[in-house]
Amino acid sequence: MFRKISFSLLILSGSLTAATLVKDGLVASVIVLSSEPTEVDSLAAKELAEHLEKISGAKVATVNCTTEKVDDLIASSKTAGKLPILLGQLVLGRFEEKIKKQSEFDGAFILQVRADRISIAGPGRGTLFGVYELLEQTGVRWFMPGELGTVMPSLKTVTVTEQETIQGPSFPGRYFQMNGAPPDWLNRMRCGGIPQFPSAHGLPGIGGNDFEKHPEYFSQIHGQRKARQHCVSNPEVVKIVINAVRQWAAMNPGKPAFGMGPNDGAGFCECERCRALDGGDFDPFSGEESVTDRYVWFFNQVLDGIKDKYPDLKIGFYIYHNYMRPPVKTKPHPNITGALAPIALCRIHGPNNPICNEKQYYEWLAREWGKLIPELWERGYWANLACPGFPFVLVHRLREQIPMGKEAGITGWRVETFPNWATYFPSFYVAAKLMWNADTDVDELMKDVFEKFFGPAAEPMGDYINLMNNALRDGSYHTGCSWDMPYLYPEPLRKEARKLLSKGAKKAKKKGIYEARVQLITETFDLLEHFIAMMDARVEVDFLSAKKHLEAMDAVAETLMSYDPPMMVADRFSSYRNYTRRFYRPCTEGGFKRITDGNQMIAACKDEWNFLTDPLRVGEDLGFWKADASGVNWQRIKTSSMSWSSQGLRYYKGLAWYRQTIIVPADNKGKRIFLWCGGVDEKAKVWLNGKPIGISHGASFYPFELDATEAVKAGEPNVVTICVVNEVVDELGTGGIVAPVFLYAPVAGKDAKLENSRPLGRTFP
Repeated sequence: MFRKISFSLLILSGSLTAATLVKDGLVASVIVLSSEPTEVDSLAAKELAEHLEKISGAKVATVNCTTEKVDDLIASSKTAGKLPILLGQLVLGRFEEKIKKQSEFDGAFILQVRADRISIAGPGRGTLFGVYELLEQTGVRWFMPGELGTVMPSLKTVTVTEQETIQGPSFPGRYFQMNGAPPDWLNRMRCGGIPQFPSAHGLPGIGGNDFEKHPEYFSQIHGQRKARQHCVSNPEVVKIVINAVRQWAAMNPGKPAFGMGPNDGAGFCECERCRALDGGDFDPFSGEESVTDRYVWFFNQVLDGIKDKYPDLKIGFYIYHNYMRPPVKTKPHPNITGALAPIALCRIHGPNNPICNEKQYYEWLAREWGKLIPELWERGYWANLACPGFPFVLVHRLREQIPMGKEAGITGWRVETFPNWATYFPSFYVAAKLMWNADTDVDELMKDVFEKFFGPAAEPMGDYINLMNNALRDGSYHTGCSWDMPYLYPEPLRKEARKLLSKGAKKAKKKGIYEARVQLITETFDLLEHFIAMMDARVEVDFLSAKKHLEAMDAVAETLMSYDPPMMVADRFSSYRNYTRRFYRPCTEGGFKRITDGNQMIAACKDEWNFLTDPLRVGEDLGFWKADASGVNWQRIKTSSMSWSSQGLRYYKGLAWYRQTIIVPADNKGKRIFLWCGGVDEKAKVWLNGKPIGISHGASFYPFELDATEAVKAGEPNVVTICVVNEVVDELGTGGIVAPVFLYAPVAGKDAKLENSRPLGRTFP
């Protein structure tokens, strides 16, 4: 007659009866705490009482009792007609061994429902999580933070099936790394566990201010010391870090681990001693030799240097950039832990997706590191990096990645993302459920989401969510940057999506919170459509329309950020504000200014250019910049409408040449004319008709302009040649020209201000 759950194991036996907590709106139970309850137990009692009141209107009281008098209380409660709900420390001793047999992870719990009592207990936050299990069995759901994301059934009678449920998490650590995630929602999603993986960039005890006095502590690059990274083979650097870790450990007794590692970025030491520590392994994604071996060696030295006093202290580091591949000759100390942070790999697809070899490479990394170190964390990205916050449903990825992580032995998750609840819906809910139980039936989970969240609009809104989810699953685009949005969500798909949203709105009309939820999801799609329209207008060099759609985007984003709690990040961490300001706003607003207020566009380059890569950097010597340069090797590539990653170049780093011919009307003879470019990734040198006219400022994605007056030939074809260097590994998969290019004449009588362009004397690349 009991139900027993161990992780995902469910055993049913006999007929199930029910225990009643509230009957016909009247209180039929009492919450019982220890006479000296823990903070967790008190929170569990509070959550249970408040939710029962919201469900039924009944105010279930909380009383205190000693362990010795529990049986007397049960007897008296039976007489009084109140079912006792025994929480936490009051009964933990009775069940502790039984719980441990099923799970030793923090947060494990037992929920035992009998005719005469309900017992909920577990170590750590187990009692709290057991309360949430009980509430979920009554129909409560916390799909997102806040009232809009909470499903609260309206019940006059509240019952719970007689059972013995024991659950423990699939992973001992379950975290979202996001700013602004409400702690109550994280608790209700059973997040947390063992302390978050301590990882960090940089080495303790040595700061940038030390460079002037001790340049030998820092990396040697092309024969000169640079304050970019550290010379980890330097014995003094090893001693300084050992002493710094000792000081930290003394000030933080009991802390299990210390985070350190390379500084974020490149510039690794090239001295003979450091190079001798490397394993000779090449990292294809960073395009550099792997430096994993040298840093594993360094961490080993530090751990050996503290073992006399702190033998159990661990060092944690990011498995990242060109220290992502496993070491090939240096065995990691058993106190080294790592967090896999594959920033350069695809963030769209799951490890089983047949169109994505990169995720198969990710799985290989996870399994290989899992063999080498006792604790491996996943510190990747459940986010579309550099994305202002457009729809990005990752259920297809999560349902593959998290179970694979369990099989590969991943200890826990601390995954970077943004609390853009509406645009990612229901990804975070699914992720939390899978982190708790990697064997969760995702199809049944999604069915529950659609029915409870959307109510009468469940069918069309479920179809919409699945449509957007499957678009990412099946899209042959990999990095995740927003340049690919028009291709991940092509026009026919967007039309179908709009139809489904309209059906959802009709079915939910005047249905209270269901109507509000459909409206919320519709607003996220509105944001996407305005973005794609803005980008399409920019391709056509129609900055009037582009500016209007940017303003419409702003209005929708402000609406999403105005919800309580915000459905998109609204503070200084706002992905919308920061990423539009970084990647999209400067081009759209800058282009608008140069075609209005009397400024005149003279001629615009088309979106598609002749294109040639130059990995050996010989193009300038070979005269690719000449107006009459010819050859059959030039190919065609789009610029402002598609990333070069999605046109076969993926993570190409190096030089690339662009050229095309435009006609400058004869009536522009004698005018002052500028070449304006909406942005490149990363730096550009520009020729017009074979004459060099300048070099960009070097700030990726920001517009620049160059005085082209002396090089323009009015009334004739003009050859525009741009050489772009893309050297820095980033998370975007972009490179080269990423925005429109045109010639314009400033309003007569006004001197145009150049946008941070460099004189030709500066070295390029």
